[in-house]
Amino acid sequence: MKLALLVPYVAMVIGLYIFKSGWIAFILYHLLILGFLIYSKKLSSWKNMFKGFNLGFAFGAILFGLMGGIILYFLSPYAGVESKLTPVLTSLGLTGGIWMAFVIYHFLINSWFEEFFWRDYLGSDKKGFVFSDFVFAGYHLLVLALFLSWPWWILSFAILSFAAWFWRHLRRKYNGLLMPILSHIAADASIMLVAYFISL
Repeated sequence: MKLALLVPYVAMVIGLYIFKSGWIAFILYHLLILGFLIYSKKLSSWKNMFKGFNLGFAFGAILFGLMGGIILYFLSPYAGVESKLTPVLTSLGLTGGIWMAFVIYHFLINSWFEEFFWRDYLGSDKKGFVFSDFVFAGYHLLVLALFLSWPWWILSFAILSFAAWFWRHLRRKYNGLLMPILSHIAADASIMLVAYFISL
């Protein structure tokens, strides 16, 4: 299980920094996740992704996810995103229709993989922060470092660590992954769509 914590780091370094490809990074990330789930025989618990819904708290969970895009929208002029985004996307092969396809893939597919991997396979029922929360936040910095000025990495790490804890809390409280998945989809969708419109 400890080796599994390295999965996103390996995928991002190979995909983004060696092959300079956003697609390679995330396809490799998801394939490695599948590999660990198959090897550990955890795919049999896939039904957990459709359990644990709570209508009363769903709005709040989704709103929490949407805050990611809202924060990006208002802070992007100060964090260096607007000036770096398009050149970096171009260097990663994410332009035109390919970029739009990546945006759609990212928020429709990535959230399911990540919640199953981080909150189920690598999950913990502890109420406080756990090591995997920070590892989850940390790998995002390999991506964000391409777009953000370095002082913003600390804020990003803090927000992402809290998000990891919050989604793990949802999984524990409602005994299923559907709530964190919906919240995570909202986060990925809002962030990627804001990034898309900034890049136009």
